[in-house]
Amino acid sequence: MSESPLLEVRNLRKYFPAESSVFSRKGSPIKAVEDVSFTLDAREALGVVGESGCGKSTMGRSVLRLIEPTSGTVMFKGQDFTKAAGPELRRMRADMQIIFQDPYASLNPRMTVGEIISEPLEIKKRYKTKDETRERVLKVMEVVGLNPKYYNRYPHEFSGGQRQRIGIARAIVLGPSLVVCDEPVSALDVSIQSQVLNLLRQLQSSMGIAYIFISHSLSVIKHISDRVMVMYLGSVMEAAGKDELFASPSHPYTRALLSAIPLPERHSKDKHQRIILQGDLPSPADPPSGCVFHTRCYMAEDICSREVPELRDIGNGHLAACHFCDRCKAFGGDRS
Repeated sequence: MSESPLLEVRNLRKYFPAESSVFSRKGSPIKAVEDVSFTLDAREALGVVGESGCGKSTMGRSVLRLIEPTSGTVMFKGQDFTKAAGPELRRMRADMQIIFQDPYASLNPRMTVGEIISEPLEIKKRYKTKDETRERVLKVMEVVGLNPKYYNRYPHEFSGGQRQRIGIARAIVLGPSLVVCDEPVSALDVSIQSQVLNLLRQLQSSMGIAYIFISHSLSVIKHISDRVMVMYLGSVMEAAGKDELFASPSHPYTRALLSAIPLPERHSKDKHQRIILQGDLPSPADPPSGCVFHTRCYMAEDICSREVPELRDIGNGHLAACHFCDRCKAFGGDRS
C-alpha cells in the first residue's frame, strides 16, 4: 500500500469581493482560484506555472492560510489544515513555510540577519537558551551559503541574491516538510537565479523538503520540478510529470506556453511553430462560460463555450482539462 501524500488539496477556491464597475457585473466576486485540486508527496517538487494573474500566488498563500480560502480542503500529513485553530494551527504552521518573491520587501530593514533568521525559533520557543538559538542560526547560514560573520549585518548591506538566501534561511530554520516558493528567483539577475535554484535543490535533497514552486518561467520550472501544474484564470488546465508535460503537452494553453520558450540558434530550423494567443486575459470577475480558455483557444468549438471540461486522467497520471486534448497531444511539443 502506497504512503499517503504529504499534502492533499481538494476543490480549493478563493473569491475576493468586488465593487461594481464598467469591467464587472455588480456583486460579481473575483474568482482568483477556482476548484483547484492536487496532491504533493514528501520530498517532491510541484511546479505551478501560468501567466501573471492566473492565481498561482493566491493558490499558494491559500494553501498556507496566509489568506483564508473561500472553500475547499487542505489536508497536511493526514490532518485537516483548513479546520485547525489555536495551538494545533501554530504547530502545523511551523512545518509549512514560504519564500517570498521580493527579497527586498520581505525582510525587515530594522532587524539584523541573525534576528531575522532566529525569529521563527524564538516564536516557537525551539531552544531554551540564546546560545543554542545562535548556534542553530549560524549553522543554517552556512548551509545556505552566508558567511557567519554577517550575523549582525542588516539587509541593506546585501545584494538581491544574498537577501534571498536570508529569506531561504528563515524559511528552513525550523526544518519544515513543506515550503511554498512564490517566484523566489524572478527578481534576481539571471546569473544568480541558477545559484539559488541549485541551492533549493540541495536543500530538498538534504532536508527532505517538498516544494510548491510558483513561477511564470517554464525554464525555471523545468529545472526545479518533478511535476508541473499549469493554471489559467484560476483553474488547472493540465498537470503531469515534468518530462511528460514538456515532451507531450495535451492542452492548447500548455502548448502555447511551451512555444514561447526561446530556442537556441542551432534549433532555428527545427519544426517549431510559435503559437500566438489572441486577445487579452479575461477578467476573473467575469470569466468566460464553459472552458475559461476558449476565448483565446485556437482549437475551440461550440462545446467549449457551453461545457466546462473535466480535469481527467488521459494516461499515466497525466491530467488535462480539454474537450480535445487527445487531438492536441497528437501535435507533440518537445522543447528540450
